[in-house]
Parts: sequence; C-alpha cells; structure tokens
Amino acid sequence: MLSVRRKSINKYLKIAEISLTNRLAYLSDHLASSLFLLLILFIFAQLWQTILQNGQIAGFNKVQMLWYMVFTEVIALSTPSTHRAINQEVKSGDIAYKLTRPYSYPLYYFFSHCGEFVVRFITNLAIGGTFAYLMMGSIEIQWQFLGWWMLGLFLAVTIMFLLYFALALLAFWLEDNTPFLWIFSKMTFIFGGLFVPVEAYPEALRLISYILPLRYGVSAPARLAISFDHQFFRQMLTGQVIWVVLLSTIVATMYRKGVKRINVNGG
Repeated sequence: MLSVRRKSINKYLKIAEISLTNRLAYLSDHLASSLFLLLILFIFAQLWQTILQNGQIAGFNKVQMLWYMVFTEVIALSTPSTHRAINQEVKSGDIAYKLTRPYSYPLYYFFSHCGEFVVRFITNLAIGGTFAYLMMGSIEIQWQFLGWWMLGLFLAVTIMFLLYFALALLAFWLEDNTPFLWIFSKMTFIFGGLFVPVEAYPEALRLISYILPLRYGVSAPARLAISFDHQFFRQMLTGQVIWVVLLSTIVATMYRKGVKRINVNGG
C-alpha cells in the first residue's frame, strides 16, 4: 500500500517537474512580460515617495509599502492561467478524454499549476526585488522564519488555484462563465489587498476582506514577508487551512456533479 501511494505521489511530482521545465523553455517570453511588473512598481514607487514621506499605511513606511507591493504583484502575476485551459476543456468536451487517463484531473492541474508558479514567482521576485532595492533600498528579512512563510505561500497558492478551478468548473452549467472570472480578478484587486494592505481599509470593507478568502491568498503572505509576526502568522495559517478544506470540498462536489453531467449526456 505504501509503495502504491509513493508511486502516485511521484507521478504528480513528475507532472509538476514537467510543467516547470516547459516554463523554463519559454523563460525569455516570461521575462518580457515582466516589464508590466516594473511599470506598476515604478508608478507606485513615485506615489509612496510623495504621500508617505515620513508617514505610514497600516504600519508600513514608504519602503515597506513598495516591498509589500512587490510581493502582492509577484504572487498575483505569477499565478498561471490554468483556469483558462480547464474552462476551454469543459466547454469543448475535451475533458471527457482527460478523464480516461490514469490520474486525478484536479490533482493533475494543481501540480501543473504549482510547477509553473515556481518559475514565474522566482523570476518575478528577482526582477521586482531588484527594482525595489534600487529605488528605495532593502528591508530586513527574518530568514529564520523563511520555512514558515513558504508554508503560508504554498497555502496561498492552493487557495487561489481552488478559487479559479471552481469558477472554471461553472462551465459545466453555464454557457459562458467568462464574466465570473473577470469579476473575480477585479475583486482580487480590492479584497485581496493587491495595492494596499486590507488592514488600512475602512471597517466595513476590512470586515468583508477578512471574511473572503482572497486576503489569505495575496495580502496576508505579502504582509508576513515584510514583517513576520507570530500572532498574525497563526491567524493567517488558521484561516488558510479552513479555506483550503472548504474550497477543496466545494471543488470536489462541483467536479463530481459535473462529471455526472458528462456521463448522462453521453460524454
């Protein structure tokens, strides 16, 4: 039994490795797209230098705010468009052929998603971090907590994948689910704290951000990277675990019901 589980795990790790290798093959294209990241950071660097000369936002000074945006933008821009492939496969019916293959369809895309994310994240962070250092200098990084932060980042990636996967699966029931994906991407800007930490929001908006999972996928890990706090980490980890379990249940239910629709309709 243990040998079978090990082979199954190795199979999905191989999928992640293949995805990572494929992304490395087109690294030059990804580096070119990273120019968009530099444009965003340049604009906000000027903004924070003007507004936060000696002030703070949610406890962050101008240098920390720029680095906060480095991490939020890197997390957001490094998220692969896996949902688009899933969306298209469900709409076209190609998913019926994928279901006959010897792997779990959701797990296949999750590990593929993670493999591509690693390449995107490292390159984007290297570019964004270099820019922030040249513009405003460095921040103090508490390396002893790196392992815990990486755990939070992994759970954040998992949350964002599950959210996009669930929205993509709506294609089983809706002819066009693109508007939902578009609305969700815009909600990430606000409730994910992409530009400003959600702790700086008005009380009502902050409460909504705390309830939704987007904060745990973008803002929380970025804030923790700038200033590691044990209490905040425990709160973030608790919220992330709850949302991973809840979203996994939702995705599993939607996927199971969606596959039944394929079988009923003849695949």
